[in-house]
Amino acid sequence: DRKYLGDEDAITTRLVSDLEVLNLHRTALNCLTLLKVYEIDFDESPVNRSEMIKRVLFLLFNIDDIPTYKLRPDLKDCEYVLGYFCETLMKRGEHLFSRDQFLIETQRCCHERLIDLETQVVFDVLYANNIITSYGNFFYFKFSYWVYYFAAQRMHHSTGFASYILEEMRYSHYPELIEFYTGIDRHRDDALKILIRDLSLSSSDVKEKCGLPDGLDPYRFAQWNTSDEMRKKMEDELIEGVKESNLPAVVKDKYADRYYDRSRPYDQTIRSILTENSFTRMMHTMRAASRALRNSDYVCPDIKRQLLAEIMVCWEQASKVLFVILPILAEDGYAQFDGAAFRLSNDFSKSPEERFLQILQVIPSNIVNWTKDDLFSQKMGPLLFDQINNADLSSLSKHELILMLIEQRPREWAKHVHKYITGIQKNSFYLLDIYQGLRAQYRYGYVSPSGLSEIEHLIKVSLTKHITGDRDPGVK
Repeated sequence: DRKYLGDEDAITTRLVSDLEVLNLHRTALNCLTLLKVYEIDFDESPVNRSEMIKRVLFLLFNIDDIPTYKLRPDLKDCEYVLGYFCETLMKRGEHLFSRDQFLIETQRCCHERLIDLETQVVFDVLYANNIITSYGNFFYFKFSYWVYYFAAQRMHHSTGFASYILEEMRYSHYPELIEFYTGIDRHRDDALKILIRDLSLSSSDVKEKCGLPDGLDPYRFAQWNTSDEMRKKMEDELIEGVKESNLPAVVKDKYADRYYDRSRPYDQTIRSILTENSFTRMMHTMRAASRALRNSDYVCPDIKRQLLAEIMVCWEQASKVLFVILPILAEDGYAQFDGAAFRLSNDFSKSPEERFLQILQVIPSNIVNWTKDDLFSQKMGPLLFDQINNADLSSLSKHELILMLIEQRPREWAKHVHKYITGIQKNSFYLLDIYQGLRAQYRYGYVSPSGLSEIEHLIKVSLTKHITGDRDPGVK
């Protein structure tokens, strides 16, 4: 009531995204904490979570509960010293520590760097605000993202620790750490260059195990065929407008939450470094790379293009892995590849033959859903549009990028989707998939009235092209 932050759907979407990434429970306290941070400067884009956490710390360290006879800790000093402490935790593979251990380690850092900081006050503030919590006679960071945030600060100050994390693909287990590290100044060329190299190696390993050739695209041979009855319905819809209007909020909420894992926030362990199978390693590395790219506004454009191109190669390799396991997945509803497990939801047919075709149809949208929240922000629009025009991009990867534009809708998205529609065949699977993606967003998306108008126009363009075969159907 006191301060208008923005559109309700935009705020809720951002809040859900931040709770998911920070691995927080959906409690009133956590929601209110983040909303308090949004009051300072709300941005629909999730690009700057490093700044968001810094604001949370600022709120905590500038409260009136610190006794007047104690020296108020400087936030920068706290981040530096806590980064030193979290480095020791991560290198030891530990998450429990005693109060004495905390004080000894942090005071050693202050002594080495000639910093004047009352580390007892730092501990008390962290404990009083549940950043640190007790476990018997020991303590631990209640949420693992605090360890990753302070460790990212340490990487920024210590080239030795930054090298330790970036070497041997250790970072692949800590995508949050890479997100915070690149978000500090949004100019981490060092991290992006290493990610480009490692992604190329990871995707090559998966390609070798997968054994499918470059350029494989089973969707080229798929046809969008419609009965006379369905064709008549499409023609009626073109004349009368799209009937399946935007659904009530309660239905959209259930749709958006259908894969939410309520148990995940209970796991706050700091992940150990393990030698992963190649596919799992590629997916972890791609996730870290996507977040790093999204945070790298000020990195050289050519480096950003190279990294996005490597991410697209990983999207294509992930699609091919699903092609490989498709027969088993259709038969058993469950399949494994190189340490990764896949299971069908309950939405598929009972017949293996029907399931085969159903799974094949949704592979592109699944790839997008697995990766879009790590890669996308509104600021990424120009880079995504640039990549869509890349002549070396495969037809499958280009299609998946277009699906992401439809779901996320950066500024000027409709122009690029329209251009894509004009370039594909009238009976192709790709046109059908675009049409279905637009219909899903029209029904289930949190879309403004102007956005709904854009989506409806593109739905009609898709239908008209399918019915008439016109390359670029106009309104008439």
